[in-house]
Amino acid sequence: MKKYVHAKQVNADRNAHTLRGQYELSQATKEYDSTRRQELHDGFYNTEQWKKISAYVKSRDGYVDAVDGRLWDDGELIVDHIIPRRLLPKGEQLDTSNLLLLTRAQHNHKTSVEKKLSENVLKHASRDWWRNVLCEKLF
Repeated sequence: MKKYVHAKQVNADRNAHTLRGQYELSQATKEYDSTRRQELHDGFYNTEQWKKISAYVKSRDGYVDAVDGRLWDDGELIVDHIIPRRLLPKGEQLDTSNLLLLTRAQHNHKTSVEKKLSENVLKHASRDWWRNVLCEKLF
């Protein structure tokens, strides 16, 4: 399996250096974003207000992730909503008490867990609850 995964990664890296590979990647990304990441297309994450709040949360938390307590570079961290943004009224989507810092891997793990939970559970999840869930090992 490791050999297969390595060969697949080498092939993807090789394709990324060709015009056709870059085009196919951009098309796949657009398709993924438009079908599975709809929240990216409403412009929320591109607003000046979100950018300022995101920078504030990173500064407030000292560029330390909420799960492991490790220090990271700015580009390695994602400001994430504890209660998903889609479940919040518009006025609460920028509430800094509902935001925490996660690494990309932690964010991806949280997103996959969120897909398996009901809206009721997600609405009542706390920072500490997510910390405990994300600290559990995947394997």
